[in-house]
Amino acid sequence: MTDKNNLFPLYVAEKFATWACDQQGLKVVDDLHQAQWLTVDGIMYGIENDQNPREIQANIKDYLMKFDAYQALTVNKNNFWSIVHEATGLVRVVPETEIVRTMILQPLTAKQQQIIADANFELEPYTKNRHYFAYNL
Repeated sequence: MTDKNNLFPLYVAEKFATWACDQQGLKVVDDLHQAQWLTVDGIMYGIENDQNPREIQANIKDYLMKFDAYQALTVNKNNFWSIVHEATGLVRVVPETEIVRTMILQPLTAKQQQIIADANFELEPYTKNRHYFAYNL
């Protein structure tokens, strides 16, 4: 996926990989039990060292700042995670409790659904879609 994704306009696989691996010290993993992020194309990124998972996940704002569409929004603590999920399709993974965190009614790709089902993780929708991007229902 080299072009901008129409369904998730702030997810570009190469940009996300660069941010995750080169700037955050994450690594691609093959088990959801080791992941912190699950992308729309089924790539899982996990922590490589003693990094704080919550801090790593909150650092997603640094990735989003690369996009003019994100910078044009008024972002605050009440809408931040809604924007993350709606605009990127990312799933937050909490391996310690075997849950994945999503936006309420977040459209998951077939790859995401399969990985979550295979790992037998529970889906935990926690933030609502605030419809910042017109494509979502």
